[in-house]
Amino acid sequence: MTHRTKLASLTSALALALALGGAPFGASPSIAQTAEPVVEEIQTISVGRYTYEGHGSVNTHCIETPNGVIVIDTQRDTQHAAEALASVKTLGKPVIAIFVTHGHPDHYTGLEQFRAEWPDANIYASAETARVIEVDHYGYHQVVRDLAPEAAPDEFIVPNRIIEPNETLSIDGVTIITRELGASEATSATAFYLPSTGDLYTGDTVLNRMHGLFYEERSDAILTTVDTLRVLFPDAVTIHPGHGDPGPAQRLLADHEAYTLDARARVAAAIAAGLDEETIVEQVRAALFAAYPDHTVPGGQPNMVELSVRGLLAELSNKPIVEKDTLLGEDQ
Repeated sequence: MTHRTKLASLTSALALALALGGAPFGASPSIAQTAEPVVEEIQTISVGRYTYEGHGSVNTHCIETPNGVIVIDTQRDTQHAAEALASVKTLGKPVIAIFVTHGHPDHYTGLEQFRAEWPDANIYASAETARVIEVDHYGYHQVVRDLAPEAAPDEFIVPNRIIEPNETLSIDGVTIITRELGASEATSATAFYLPSTGDLYTGDTVLNRMHGLFYEERSDAILTTVDTLRVLFPDAVTIHPGHGDPGPAQRLLADHEAYTLDARARVAAAIAAGLDEETIVEQVRAALFAAYPDHTVPGGQPNMVELSVRGLLAELSNKPIVEKDTLLGEDQ
């Protein structure tokens, strides 16, 4: 199989960002190969993605197998899902499986369109991710419909194939190792790893040059997840994040960890200084934008960083106080 040229020019248009609410943003779609074809035994696979520029940009990843395409995450709204679908179709192969990394709607809203095009493709997700989609855990489905009915799906599709914890799959001869990462950025996350190529798909547990999302008050779990990924996938070569460009695995892990620690430290220092909530939010928000001028916002809402600071404030304010004697020992 030869390395295929992906569609680089798709219809650009204005769409509403729908995850965690939304606001209009400009979209500049693109699809790019991120690795040369790699031989897995006697077969060849290649990886690529669809994305677009601006606030709220999210990735749809694709793994081209000998006889089909595996898709990971399907976009935040019907417009971008249609563009992602069109780019996948240029490969000239059917989608044979779809994976959902976690239960935030910017990663699964396009499932309806992909299923309509490829009805025989199983949609894979963890039990918790499928539950979140089915019960509308976050209450965003109606928000999506209310804010932008023209960009909302008729139905939010629930995955039909539950991934067992730490299951290893073989799809069209390609081995995919799955690992459940638990609650951190969302209520659950599943990592997908190709051992033959070192490609690791992390969803939003790792971002690249994006402001972290801490709104759900689990930044400590995000740090734990980064360490977990280091332990589980020491040979990972490239991380393909939910938002931002793919990049060297260890660098992306270190960068996301450093950003998370920095944001936590800034909020903790402001709490210790006795500042009021609104002052903390405004000062830390401004400081993060100044400290990371090359970072963009993964969620569609322009105030996503403010929401993350509020999440950190709530999380760190509720941490139990550890007595000094407990830390130093009674004889210290």
